[in-house]
Amino acid sequence: MEERFKLYFQLIQELLACPEGEEFELLQANSDLVDLGLLLAMQWVADDYAENNNSNPAQWLQNLAQGLVEAMGFNSLDEMYQEYLNCLMEILLAVGENPTAEAIYPLLRTHLEKLNLNLGLILSLWAGETLSSAESEQAQAIAEVIFYFGNLIQQFPLGNVAHNLELAIIAYQAIFTVYTKTDFPVQWATTQNNLGIAYRDKGGSENLDRAIACYENALLERKRDTYPSDWAMTQNNLGIAYQDKGGSENLDRAIACYENALLERKRDTYPSDWAMTQNNLGIAYQDKGGSENLDRAIACYENALLERKRDTYPSDWAMTQNNLGIAYQDKGGSENLDRAIACYENALLERKRDTYPSDWAMTQNNLGIAYQDKGGSENLDRAIACYENVFIVHTPEQFPLACLKTARNLGNLHFNQGNWKLAIQTYQKAITAIEITRNWATNDLRRQEIIADSMDVYEKMIQACINNGQLNLAIETTERSRARHLVDLMASNDLYQGGDIPEAVQEYLEQYEHLQERIDFLRSSSQLGDNRELATSGTRWRNAEIVSTQIEEISNLEAEKQLIWQQLRRLDPILAGQQQVDPINFARIQQLIDSDSTAIVCFYSTWEDTYIFIIYKERQPQVHTCLGQKIDSLHGEFLGNNWLIPYQQDFGTWRGNIETVLQELARRLQLNELIEQYLQGIEELIIIPHLWLHRIPFAALPVNSISLTHSRKENLNRDSISLIPSTRGTGAEDTRGMKISTAKTTNFIPQNHQYLGDLFRLRILPSCQILNYCYQRPTLQQQTSIGIVEDATEDLPYTAYECETLASKYQIDPSKRLQRRQATVREYRQLANQVQLLHSSHHASANSNNPLESALILSDRNLTLGELLTPGWRKDLQHLSDVYLNNCETNFSVNQITDDLLSISTGFLCAGARSVVSTLWSVDDCASALLAIFYYEFRNSGSSRPQALQQAQQKLRNLTGKQLKDEYLEQLNFNLNQQYQQAVANAEAAEDSEKSQKYQEIAAKIQRQIEHTLPVHCNSLYPFTSPYYWAGFISQGLA
Repeated sequence: MEERFKLYFQLIQELLACPEGEEFELLQANSDLVDLGLLLAMQWVADDYAENNNSNPAQWLQNLAQGLVEAMGFNSLDEMYQEYLNCLMEILLAVGENPTAEAIYPLLRTHLEKLNLNLGLILSLWAGETLSSAESEQAQAIAEVIFYFGNLIQQFPLGNVAHNLELAIIAYQAIFTVYTKTDFPVQWATTQNNLGIAYRDKGGSENLDRAIACYENALLERKRDTYPSDWAMTQNNLGIAYQDKGGSENLDRAIACYENALLERKRDTYPSDWAMTQNNLGIAYQDKGGSENLDRAIACYENALLERKRDTYPSDWAMTQNNLGIAYQDKGGSENLDRAIACYENALLERKRDTYPSDWAMTQNNLGIAYQDKGGSENLDRAIACYENVFIVHTPEQFPLACLKTARNLGNLHFNQGNWKLAIQTYQKAITAIEITRNWATNDLRRQEIIADSMDVYEKMIQACINNGQLNLAIETTERSRARHLVDLMASNDLYQGGDIPEAVQEYLEQYEHLQERIDFLRSSSQLGDNRELATSGTRWRNAEIVSTQIEEISNLEAEKQLIWQQLRRLDPILAGQQQVDPINFARIQQLIDSDSTAIVCFYSTWEDTYIFIIYKERQPQVHTCLGQKIDSLHGEFLGNNWLIPYQQDFGTWRGNIETVLQELARRLQLNELIEQYLQGIEELIIIPHLWLHRIPFAALPVNSISLTHSRKENLNRDSISLIPSTRGTGAEDTRGMKISTAKTTNFIPQNHQYLGDLFRLRILPSCQILNYCYQRPTLQQQTSIGIVEDATEDLPYTAYECETLASKYQIDPSKRLQRRQATVREYRQLANQVQLLHSSHHASANSNNPLESALILSDRNLTLGELLTPGWRKDLQHLSDVYLNNCETNFSVNQITDDLLSISTGFLCAGARSVVSTLWSVDDCASALLAIFYYEFRNSGSSRPQALQQAQQKLRNLTGKQLKDEYLEQLNFNLNQQYQQAVANAEAAEDSEKSQKYQEIAAKIQRQIEHTLPVHCNSLYPFTSPYYWAGFISQGLA
């Protein structure tokens, strides 16, 4: 209870600090702490304030506590306390008179509403005070009564089982003040054993560790030579705990424990216990797997059945029959399946639906699997009947895990038989069970694991829907399986909008920020140490020690930061299970399409094929199947070996092969057929990639020369902007809806290449539901305020030209421009909170191993994705309309099977931005600067975001070397020479050799651009024609 009281007092401080009116929201977020203990703690804190003549908080706490007391159905705190105390005394007196279940359970049944943590608190307080003040004999007598109460409540089958176990734990812990190992070793060991059982029954890894510790404590006194029976009992219990922990090593420990127990648990002396341990040993061998272990398991079960007879131990007999059936089934073969079926049917003789409903359903499921494995029409019909029986008890809502197992089995059976309608109905049960289980999980990683472990259900559901002609449902199912972590983050984004951040959250945010600052400091200082390694060998050795120590500290700080992140996520109502995010339906997906000339193209790969769903505004959807382009061959072998791995390991080779790989990918995805058959009249595509297709520049996928029939020009987009604050409008004439044909190409398109991005304006999104959240965000004011963050590390030669051009052309307020060392994390945050359009032009890096550590690299430290996704940052970014991330790898992430794209760009979408332009790879500095300038030119003339990006990309790749020289070279050289001179001056003025070296390297880098890179570009026909220069930029979010 000590830890719980710490939580009470922490919550009270948060209540005192929170803004007026938010107390009940905070209490709701901590509803598990709202009980008698909190009320008592509030009273104690109020009394303390009153004693120190601080009456305002004292009165406020008393009033709040009284309101809570009344909400719980009592008139006063004293009345509530006394009622629970009276209940406890009545129960303990009855236990003292007759500590049997027959005598006590009827009494507990009359007090079900009070068998909760309030009673546990009273027990803990009363026992602590009473046992410490009582005489020795009286204390022993009271401790004995509490011990028996713990035993009884632990096994009480009614009420809240979790509360019953907690009451048992409190009871056992309370009597250790009397039953010490020194004075009462036998009682101490017995209590340790029983406490271990309670922890084991609570479940979970931490409780299993506590249970193991308790059993090992008990064995310190329960020796085989002095207490052989008790020693064997605890060995058996310890084996169960190790077995529940799972894993090969723990199973070996469990087997050793059971075999120890059997040294004393002989059939002739302890037949029932011998049979119990034989059964447990059989389960352990079965869990180990392998033919020999299965034979051992069968032998153990058959041993157990020598004593577990149906007429004497019917329930145990049925349990072991069920286990034996599983072992025979695992062995495989027709004869063993027949034996398994016989065992299951035996078990069902006692496992009746009306008496043991859950056990009955479990064995029905096992019997269904056995019949399914047998095969043949009659057996499959029997299997179906068994599975349908299971759903009578194991509904998705009440038993989601068990329901999922059966629904997967039955769904697969119908799927293999081609019964698409029945398969769909069954998979829908399974998906409901998956989503309920996921909603119960309060850990991001566990939620992702649940989806990953169930991908086969979603894939087969989609295939069944396609085969049954239910494309609407197939598309909805793709959405239910992809990017759910991102959806959770966006759904919870409104939590802190329009209100202050609760004190508890604010405290975690400050800790998170301080840890990040310390980590960045250590990383920078360890780099300095590396650079100073040119001294004596002794100095190198000391520096190596320092670096090693710093690396270890960074690792520890990262772990601590991860724990804080988990605490922040637990305070999120979505993750806490207080709210469930409803999946988007097909009707709403169609509403995301603004016009008849826009289509959503949704990719989904399975272990068989890749499906491309085409969704129109009002027409029925279509599906294009790329046969044989499955997850392992398309994503793993082709994209993995030819795109992702080369990019990470051999950048030069990857860059040289871009067009070849994209050509092959276009062939595999059958883009030409897709366009000709399904995209006539379409001008804009909203693309939802899948898995490693998120890494692909769709704009650069080559297509044949195709003539598209366009229905109309695109109307001026409602979100188009004027970047210059003047009387000029948002564009005199609509320039959207570029028409491309084989007869005549536009001036922007090279005669010898045509790409998907030439035919369509493109937006790329992780899922339709993510786009839906972007649409649901409130409309911002018409006036657009622009902020620029540039060259935070002072080593990007072209960024000054880019940002100076933008600032000058669009009259950007100098106070909204963070240059070089001004670009700190604090200033970045303040700027992002003040503007609607944020242009970020500096370094960034993606972390494929830990996406939350992907970061924008600013002048003082890194701004990580994890920090960007914290509630504090999300609150400050909710007014952002546009974010242009002119950095490297801002939409780079190595996707897992759950298709959650965690990147800097999706972080901004989650935080509140309506639209983000981001990058797929490490982009070229010069090309990126020009592309950004072109993009804003087209935006300012009235183009929508995706059209402006399309036009900018076309203009860049069609820019000739002569145009670059005639129109841009003079200003580029002027800016580069300014930076060169500044770098040389900085090197001369540097305080130490290390900084001087840094600026010398920057100067040399700029000089190479002036003397080599720019002249080469100017002498090239089309210097930026390669997709490497222009295709890495994508438009995400609203148009």
